[in-house]
Amino acid sequence: MNDFKRKDLLIVVGGPGSSGSSTLSKMLSEHFNIQRVYAGSIFRERVKSFGFSTLDEFYQKANKELFYKIDKEVDQRLIDTARKGNVLIESKVFAGLATVNNIPCTVKIWLDAKLSVRVKRSMGKQKDLRGMSKVIVFLKTVFSLIRRRIIDGRRYKFLYKVDYSNEELYNDIVLDTSKLNEKETFDLILRRISDGGYINNK
Repeated sequence: MNDFKRKDLLIVVGGPGSSGSSTLSKMLSEHFNIQRVYAGSIFRERVKSFGFSTLDEFYQKANKELFYKIDKEVDQRLIDTARKGNVLIESKVFAGLATVNNIPCTVKIWLDAKLSVRVKRSMGKQKDLRGMSKVIVFLKTVFSLIRRRIIDGRRYKFLYKVDYSNEELYNDIVLDTSKLNEKETFDLILRRISDGGYINNK
């Protein structure tokens, strides 16, 4: 683990499902020796507390009021955590939230990838897929990733007037990881952080 540590660091990483944002977040939090707070994990815990077994089930059955209730709880928790500093927040919407709430961030990073690549990555996490089962899982994965992005975009627009489709508006670094592996993504992000002067390592 890198010994580098700054109490005032606030790094934000976001991206759609299977874009590589979680892997990058873990690598950056270890590199800079700061806590990682994953909004998705907090969201899933709240979803389960309402009796939903999976996130997909929640997306299919939950009403807007419950969606918004959980969103606001999770996002307020992220804002409170961010104000303490020395943390990496992994969230699809926090870069936008930080902007509208005037929360200064060290650097805000957004990763993306082509849908076909994200589907392949997501399916790669599942074992022993063959024949029709592979086709079914493929179609479900495509539908799930598309549906989540659409629903997320509508929620963020309604709740915070954040344009989920305009990543450059809220993020300092936007990177397509479609042709990059985990190490290449990490190394490139570190270079951009350094070259952009977001963190002074001296």
